[in-house]
Amino acid sequence: MEVVKRVLRFKLRFVDTWRPQIQSIAIFLARSKIRCGSVGKDGKIGLWQAAYRLDIVEVRSVIRAARAMLPYTVKKHLDLQVVIDYLEGKITGNQALKLFNEEARSGRRRGKIRVQSLPYTRQDGLRMAQLENAKRARAVYAVNVGEETERRIREDHEILGLGHIRLSRKYGCSESVIRRVLGKK
Repeated sequence: MEVVKRVLRFKLRFVDTWRPQIQSIAIFLARSKIRCGSVGKDGKIGLWQAAYRLDIVEVRSVIRAARAMLPYTVKKHLDLQVVIDYLEGKITGNQALKLFNEEARSGRRRGKIRVQSLPYTRQDGLRMAQLENAKRARAVYAVNVGEETERRIREDHEILGLGHIRLSRKYGCSESVIRRVLGKK
């Protein structure tokens, strides 16, 4: 689990020191229409050798794999259920974090205790992040036209009858800027 802007990101990871074991899991998952990454070396060196890992990161594939494994798990049963519930929008990020924190505090799972700062479902968090990104993008490309220039644009439009295209050429800005200026009252 990873906390990113306004949402939690989950992945399922399989790790083993014997590459053929991980490769056989990758083949099984591919046949089950579950998308996963390629088999790679884990960066952590163990007593014998580095382990191989296989990650499932695409949201639909994570849900599909978690649902398929859920009836056969004991130790990770709650973890998988939380992942499914969060990714399907049934619980908020804070509810998911609370459950993971409780598991870590009780010693049933390893991990950091995380501050609960995600009071949204995944879909709401993604939407808020998209809106915030769009707002920032608009601010970067926004053209600030001075009051005097705005007045002249309106006069040229009303008195001379210049259209959006001619005004944009005359004042060196886009038609959308002209529309915005003319739309202001």
